[in-house]
This record gives sequence, structure tokens and C-alpha cells, in this order.
Amino acid sequence: MTYNRNASQEVSEFITQNILSGVWKPGDKIWSENEFCNNLNVSRIAVRDATANLTAISVLRKIRGSGTYVENLDNASLEGTRYFALGIEDVLDLMELRYVLEPYCTRLFTERATAEEVHELSDCYENMLRNSNNEKKDYYSNQFHYLITLGSNNKFIIKIMDYLNDNMLSYQQLLSKGDRRKNNEIGAEYHLKILQAIKEKDKELAEAYCRFHIRLGMEVYRDA
Repeated sequence: MTYNRNASQEVSEFITQNILSGVWKPGDKIWSENEFCNNLNVSRIAVRDATANLTAISVLRKIRGSGTYVENLDNASLEGTRYFALGIEDVLDLMELRYVLEPYCTRLFTERATAEEVHELSDCYENMLRNSNNEKKDYYSNQFHYLITLGSNNKFIIKIMDYLNDNMLSYQQLLSKGDRRKNNEIGAEYHLKILQAIKEKDKELAEAYCRFHIRLGMEVYRDA
């Protein structure tokens, strides 16, 4: 069987979905090359390419003479973290990162965002309200903060948040497993306060509202 990049991508997606779903947990041994080839009907070259790429970002770990194992999240690279399911402590660590980065992003957005970017943020907030009783609310809540990150126009912050964006959505979904009504009320209130401060070009107030919003989310998550 000849190698093609689509086959390598198929193997990679199969592995990462098994990790995200918990089928393969950190420390678990994954399939051998023969098992991948027989079950997915792909070549050895495709399997080796996929596992090599995931090993390079510390999602997988190869042990000579033993096999290939799922790495621990603590040892994963920044890019690799998005391929792991989040545990309770992981979510709290992610919240702490948000608390450091996002308020300043909000300040930068207030200073630098174009009228079109502010309008897009406003539309995102309206979509969040319209979908407050379904799972799309989590997407729009996450997207609200991601749009602020993009509008900060800081390429390094954007790269970090790009890597973490999938985990941010997982965090929103985990948070929603608590008191959804309370979460919705907090989200609607503070996203609006942030948006109004941005429209008024009050960067200090926008930054402060964002910081308090994230801190309050941490408290709600701990309670849940």
C-alpha cells in the first residue's frame, strides 16, 4: 500500500480522538503498527508519520522495545495540550492562565480594535444570548473572548490562544455542567459590561470587568 498524507492524517485524528474521549489515557499503550494497518487499512509509513508527529509535540512517547504510549499532560508541549481531555485541576490551571492573559487582551482590544471588530464582538454577544438554552451558548461565550484576543493584535498572545482555543471551549463546557442558570446570568452580565466598556473606549474598566468575570468564573467552578 502506498503512503499518502491523508492516511497519515486519518491515523493522527484516530489517535487524538481516542485520547480526548478517554479510550486511551495518559500512560496507556496505543496500538502497534500492525494493529493500525489492519484496523484502519493504512500503510506502515502513514502510521509512522502520524505517531512521529504526535511524539514531536509530546502527545505520545515511544519506548524502544516496548511500544508507543500516551504522554502525561504535564509533559506535553503547548501545541500538544489541546489533544488531551481536561481534568479538574487542569481546568483550574487554565483559568489561572486566562486570569493573567485575557484582561490585558481586553485592554489592548479596547485600544486597537477596529469598528468592524467591535461590531463582530457585539454580534457574538447577541448570538450568545439567543442561544442561552443550548450548547451553542458555550461556543459563543468562548468565541467572545477569542475575538478579543484576535483584536489585541499581539501575534504572540494570539499564537498562544490559538493553541489553547479548543481547551478553552472544553473549559466552557465543563463550567456549564455546574449551575447553568447561574453561569448564564454571570456570562450575560459581564460580557455586556465588557462590551459596553469597550464601546466607550474605557480600557481600564474593560480590563477590570474581564478580570472580575474570570475570577468569578473560577469561584463558580470550584463551587460546582
